[in-house]
This record gives sequence, C-alpha cells and structure tokens, in this order.
Amino acid sequence: MKKTDKRRNSGQTYAMQNGRTRLLRLLSNRTLIVVVAALLGLVMTFKVSQQVQNQEYLSRALTLSESISMMPDVITLVESGDPGHELPKLALTIAHRTKASYIVIADKNGVRLTHPNPALIGQPLGDAQDVLSGKSTATFHEGSLGLSANGRTPIRDSTDKIIGLVSSGYVTNTFAGEIRHLQRSFILYGFGVIFLGFILAEILSRTLRNRRIENELQEAKNKYQEREAMLHAIKEGVITLSLDRKILLINDEAMRLLDLRSDVVGKPIDAVVPQGRLLDLLEGETPQGDDEIVLNDKFSLKINSRQVRQLGRHIGSVITLRDRTEHIGLMRELDSVTNLTNALRAQQHEYANRIHTLSGLVELGRFDDVQEYLGEISAMDADLAEKLNDKIANQTVTALLLAKVVIAREKGVVLNIDPQTSLDDLSLDLNAQITVIGNLIDNAIDAVIARPDAQVSLSFQASHSNSKIITVRDNGSGLPEPRPEIVFEDGFSTKKVENSVHRGLGLAIVSRLVKQSGGSITCYNNHGAVFVVEVPVKK
Repeated sequence: MKKTDKRRNSGQTYAMQNGRTRLLRLLSNRTLIVVVAALLGLVMTFKVSQQVQNQEYLSRALTLSESISMMPDVITLVESGDPGHELPKLALTIAHRTKASYIVIADKNGVRLTHPNPALIGQPLGDAQDVLSGKSTATFHEGSLGLSANGRTPIRDSTDKIIGLVSSGYVTNTFAGEIRHLQRSFILYGFGVIFLGFILAEILSRTLRNRRIENELQEAKNKYQEREAMLHAIKEGVITLSLDRKILLINDEAMRLLDLRSDVVGKPIDAVVPQGRLLDLLEGETPQGDDEIVLNDKFSLKINSRQVRQLGRHIGSVITLRDRTEHIGLMRELDSVTNLTNALRAQQHEYANRIHTLSGLVELGRFDDVQEYLGEISAMDADLAEKLNDKIANQTVTALLLAKVVIAREKGVVLNIDPQTSLDDLSLDLNAQITVIGNLIDNAIDAVIARPDAQVSLSFQASHSNSKIITVRDNGSGLPEPRPEIVFEDGFSTKKVENSVHRGLGLAIVSRLVKQSGGSITCYNNHGAVFVVEVPVKK
C-alpha cells in the first residue's frame, strides 16, 4: 500500500510539473510573439509617424507660401520693388503668427527682399529658377538656417506674370521634438497596453475554455436584438428585398425617408411605394449606376442598390437610402449665386465691348457717332431697368433679370420681360424665387439657342385668386408629347450626362419648391414651350 501511494504521489507530482512546464512554454511562446509583434508595430509606427509629420510640414510650408503669394499687399510691394522696405516687417509678422521658421520673399531675379537674417537681404536666393519658371515645390532644403521643410511658389501679378517668389519653411529642429515625444509615448503606453492586454487576454481565454454555453437560444436571441439595434441606429435607410421584391427588412430611417409604417415588412415594395422613378430605382428597374438622386414629396434621396448572391444564385437585394435634402438645398443656393455671378460676368463683358467701341470712336474723332451710340445703349437697357425697379423692389431679382437679358443677347436670344406686378409678397423666399425664375429662363434659352429667330418671354401677373402668375414662353421645339409634364419628373433630361453629373433635377426641384409654397406649376405647347407658375401671396 505504501509503495502504491508513493507511486501515485509521484505520478501526480510529475503530472503537475509537466503541466506547469507546458503552461510556461505556452506563456513564453505567446509572450515572444506578442513582444516581436509589438516591436515591429512600434518600428512601423515610428517610421510612418515620421513620414506623416514630414509631409504635414511640407504641406504646411507650401500652403503658407501660396497664401502669401496671393496677398494683394505682397503683390503690390514686390511689383514696386518694396521701396519703403515694408516686406521684411510683414514677413516677420506672418512668420510669428504662423510659427514659421522663416519667410523669404524674392523678386523676379531671385534677389531676396526679406530674410530673418537682414545681412542676406539683397543676396540671390539659391535654386530659384524652377519656381520663377512657374513651378511650386515642397522639399526638404538645406539653407542658411539649417535643414527645413521648405515650400516655394511664384508670385503672379494681375496679368498672371511671374514677378517674384515666396519661400516659407519650418526648420526641422523646431518640430523634431514633437515626434520624439510621440515616440516615447508610444513606447510607454504601447508596451503597457500590450502587457495589460496580454494578461487580460490570457485570463479571458482560460475562463472561456472552462465555460460552456448553457443556453444557445438566449445567445441567438441576443444576437438578433443586437442586429436590430444596430440596424435601426445607423443613419442610412436600409431595405432588403426578396427575389419576388417583398420587403424582408426595413429600418427606422428608411421608414422615415419613404413615409412608411413598420407593418410593411412582408409586403411587395410596389404596394407601399407609389409608381414613379423612386419605385423603379428601389426595384432595380433603372440601372443607371450608384448614388442615384431621386426626389419625393419631402426629401432628396441618394439611393444605392446591391444584389445579394448565395452560391452564385441571386436571392434578393439590399438598398441603402441617404437623406441629401440639405445637400440639394446648398446646391440650390450655390446655383443661385452662380446664376448671379454668370449674369454679372456677362454684363461686364458687354460693358467692356461698349467701352472699347466708344474708345475707338473717340480715337477716330467721330464724336457725333459717340453721342449717337451712347444714346442707343442708354435707351436699350434704361427702359427695362426703370420698369423692373418700379415693379420689383428686390434688387437681387432685378439684377438677375437684367443680367439674364445680357446673357440671352450674347447667345443670340431676345429675352422680353413684362413685369405687371411685384414679386415681393410671394410665399416663395428669395433663393427659391431666383432658383425658379433662373431655371425656367435658362431652360428656355437653351431650347431656342440654335434658332435664327430665338425669342423668350417672361411675364409677372396678378390673378384674381390672391396669387401671382409667372409665365415663361419660348419659340423652340416644344415639350415632349403626349405628356409634357414628364419634364417635372426627377431624372428626366434632354441634355447629355457628363462626368457622372446627376441631370434632370432642375425642373423637379422647381416643381417641388413651388408646391411646397402652396402653388402650382403647369406646362404645355403653344408654338413652343410654355411654363406657368402660380404662387400664392403671403397672408
């Protein structure tokens, strides 16, 4: 018995020692792997962080140089040769505010006009030929102050002629400490987190190995609840359709964007979404590409659709919807500003032509012709401007209409405007008015631009139903028959799609703006296209 007990104790001791040996071996192997991985990770992190910091300061230096080169004061002083020696003080002020190590400004011959070391002012700047030939550079440069992240760019005058250059930089000694501090932080926190993570991972691993899942149904339920919470928490709308186009899954955002209730699950998509382009995109009937823009009564939506395949077999589709209403609104405001900018450009171009004509007549001594020409151009726009100012108090709309006349004239189109009433009391806000009127006029001009007798007319009239009517006519080829109103559907366009630009939204946005204000818009053919907008006045 004693021998048996002794052998048993001996066996237990051997097993315990063997187990400890295997455990220590396992721990040492894991520790070695973790340490090697950590070292490799730190080396890569140091290298990448160094490269990122270098690139950041190169970009910062080039951006600073470009900003200085476009400053009107700098351009003026460089052109004049800086007779008052104002540039050095200005450069030092900018360098102090931007924490740049130096800002050097040179003339078109590469001679320094500024430098942190006054003794170098008036001396030629090295390696300036590339920049003076029009090329901007961002490199590490060994200069009089040492190695620095240097950005150089040419200075151009109003005629785009190169008159000098700007060289800005950050000496590497000024930012080398940042990366060293970052590296020390990586080492301390990195190894600390790795060590703690290793211990926690080992504890968790041993705990999970000794436990068994007691209730798989509960786990499945938890996963389902997590999936539902995740699905309804994301900002994008998500819909999954079966092969027969029934709704299998829909989240809260999709229901909000499409104005649906939660009981639509299991129903065909065409039973809950009205007919139109929106339904075609949801069903995949309009394969025009990703990120299709579509409008409904409340929102501007961006739609993506992907087919789901399993073992090479199509089993359904997943659709994502994003609310782009604010984005479209910003685009509409940008279009309004662009319309005004283009209009002002056209006016400037026309006025420049007139000044050139007058200058030529004066040089020829034909003063009678000058007087006659001035009378003609004065009468050409004065009557219309006076008429618009009398009827339309808002100067922005008046300026837009006057400029549209000039744009139309440049394109060989006669634009007649008949303002019989004011637009100030419309329920449309100013940006909406510019969008509606500008879009309708632009479309009308595009429709007749190829005709020899191209004409477009715009009129404002008061109706008997406490509303006002805006009418735009043209003598172009007209609207598509038998359904002219198709032009108001988003996605419809007669223009060629270029560079993946979403076409066919202009008239759709116009229609939605008018309807949101409580008005209506119609169109028909009568020796060309006719658009009639009726908008109620403010109460």
